[in-house]
Amino acid sequence: MARVFLHAPQDFRNLCAISRTLEVFGQTECFIYDRHRLIRERYGKYRVREQRVVSAGAFQKVQWNRVEDPEAFVKDYAGRVVATVPTAGASMLTQYGFADTDVLLFGSESAGLPDNVVAACAGAVTIASHGQTQSLNLAVALGVVLFECERQLALRSQ
Repeated sequence: MARVFLHAPQDFRNLCAISRTLEVFGQTECFIYDRHRLIRERYGKYRVREQRVVSAGAFQKVQWNRVEDPEAFVKDYAGRVVATVPTAGASMLTQYGFADTDVLLFGSESAGLPDNVVAACAGAVTIASHGQTQSLNLAVALGVVLFECERQLALRSQ
């Protein structure tokens, strides 16, 4: 099963939605470069309620593994790190051949991934966009990419 790495997510509600998607797909852990310190030991009453409602309890079921130096992580990872980007130069999601050992790298909601991190990746994929909107919401994009990756891996194991 491929793994997920979030690079500097900015929106707590999005992170909660992502945790729900991760848990549904059986992902028990997630790498995270948490520049905005969204992952904490303790949260206030409002955040706990928000976390519980948006993630449907999944937030606490995911082990969040902090990465302090994303570029070093990408360079040192034993498998492939695959960047997800909204650019035409990337491979189409459905045409990329995913592997069990891949790490799927997602950028922040507003800035995406830094060029130096994308350059260090083994590959980059993009989701086909037929509308005028530039890109999908981070949580939605993660679900689409994870689904396609898991679909391909399931087909190969049959």
